[in-house]
Parts: sequence; C-alpha cells; structure tokens
Amino acid sequence: MRISYIDGLRGVAILLVVGFHAYSRWPSLLPYGNTYEMFPLFHLGWLGVQLFFIISGFVIFMTLDKTASFNQFMYKRWMRLFPAMLLGTILIFSTSSFFHERPAGSPEILSILPGITFIEPSWWYLVFGLDIKPLEGAFWSLYVEFKFYVIAGCIYFFMGRNRLIPILLGLYLLYQLAAYLSVTTDVYVFDVLLRLGHELSLEHFGWFTSGALFYLYHENKRERFFIGALLCSVFSASFLKYIDVIVAAVMISVFFAASLRFSVLQKALQRRFILFFGFISYPLYLIHENIMISMIIKFDEYALWGNAFFYPIISLVALSIVSFLIAKKGEPLLVAYIKKHLTDK
Repeated sequence: MRISYIDGLRGVAILLVVGFHAYSRWPSLLPYGNTYEMFPLFHLGWLGVQLFFIISGFVIFMTLDKTASFNQFMYKRWMRLFPAMLLGTILIFSTSSFFHERPAGSPEILSILPGITFIEPSWWYLVFGLDIKPLEGAFWSLYVEFKFYVIAGCIYFFMGRNRLIPILLGLYLLYQLAAYLSVTTDVYVFDVLLRLGHELSLEHFGWFTSGALFYLYHENKRERFFIGALLCSVFSASFLKYIDVIVAAVMISVFFAASLRFSVLQKALQRRFILFFGFISYPLYLIHENIMISMIIKFDEYALWGNAFFYPIISLVALSIVSFLIAKKGEPLLVAYIKKHLTDK
C-alpha cells in the first residue's frame, strides 16, 4: 500500500534538487549569474538527494517485507528503475544536439551505458578500461541507490530481517572509522578499506539506515526506533562540510521525522501540487538538469521573456509535462512490453 505523504516528500525532494540546479549549481552559465546562488533553498537544495536517500531506506525496507526472495526483490527494483531510465536516456541522447548548451557537453554513444546498467563510470573504467563521460551528472545517486538495493537485499534474504539495520549501520560506521584512521595513521589496510567503502558508496548508508529505522517506527510506533533514526541522521549530517550544510541536513531529517508524527504536515504533503511532483519525481530527476540549463540559456539568447528569474520555472513546466507523459504513459507501456516479451513474470 502506497503512503501518500511519502510521495509528497518525494515531491519536496525533487523541487529542492531542481531549484539547486536552476539557480545555484551553474552561475557562470546562466543569465542571472550568482544573483540567487546563496539563497538557502537554492544553495542547499542539493540536500534533496539526502531526503531521497532517507525515503529510499524507508521504502526499501517496506518492499523487502513484501517480497518473497532476493531475485524477486531485484526484479521489482529493476522494473521500477529501468523503464524510465531507458526512456529518459533516449530523450536526453536524441535531443542533445539541439540542447547543445548542456553543461555536461555533447554525449558519446558509450555515455548511455552507466545509466541503463546502473553501473557508475568509474566501475566501467576499473573493469573494462572504458573512460566514459556520463550522460547526466545527476545519475550518480542512482548508482548509489542500486548498490544499496543489492547490499540490503543480500542482508535481508541471506542473513535475516533482524540483521538488516545493524549491518547497514555497521558498514556505515566501518567506512567512517576507515576514513578517520586512513588520515591519522600510516596503516595501508585502512586506505584499502576506505577505497572499498567508497566504491560501495558506504558513505551514504547512514541516510539509508535512518530511513529504515523510521520505517520500523512507522510499523510499530516504538520510540527507540524514532530516536535512533534521528540520531543516525544527525550523525550522518555531522560529516558534511560547513555548519550551514550540517544544520540544513538535520532540518531535512527532522522534516521527514515530523511527517511521520503530525497529521497537519501529512495533509500538506498530500496536496495535489506536491503529489504531482512526487509522481513525476523520478523521470524529472533523470532528464531535468542539462536540458533545463540549456533551455534557460536559449530563453536568454532570444529574450522571449523579461525577467530571467522565471526562465527555470518555464523550463520546469515543460519538463514536468514530459516527465508526466513518461510516468503516466511511457513507463506502463514499457513495463507491459517487458513483462510480455522479455520475462516470464
């Protein structure tokens, strides 16, 4: 059963990320420069990804509880991610020559591989020696998510449900310990552990663990899980740079926590506007950054509107329509095709 206000949280997360990319990420490329760069909601909007990670920890634990086997779980996750990724990849690649102002530059044919396989470019280089320029920088979090799915699925189905959170937390703490000892000692093994942990994206597992603890609280309302989730989030935030970033990350965690406890906030998160962006959050996340920046530059070149502040909003409207079509029409059609022709499911 879907939890509507969790979809609303996705809507908040994607709006934060889009705001960051539109007004703060690329000041040297945009007509308004750094005018809005330091506005808190824009400057710190990249923390919407951390909100996505907390949501993912919550939802993945819920999904694991409703799945019979590791293979079935990975199949569900692949079917959730791949159709939109394929459609988004086709759209991005096929329009890249028109949106030639892309910050990421013109993609090559190999650029499609990391996205559609959910294997990050560094692994392609490590295993095959292929130096691949990614299609979209924003895909980085999808590589992190996919590693989390594999690791969480293995723990849950091969080690047991009760070991999921302790092991996830242990992996995160092990990474942080290795990071500290690799700097403070000359012991080579800690450098190896740090490199391995980084390749597995363990530095982000504190957020996933927090979300999983919030799920346990949602299930049985035991305060120790709620407090543990908050402490895990605060601990994870403490490793971010700069005090304003740490405070903002803690506020995002508290915001998620509050959504579990206060019906007023739950109702606010279930407003149509927020739920709409929650519904399209995944395809919009995939396609928005480079196309949006290119559109803003084009708008300024032709001076179609007076105030450049509104260029990202106009771009967002257009990309939201495309994302809605992907989520509402494209994904279901592709899922149906895959189930009918490519799997036995």
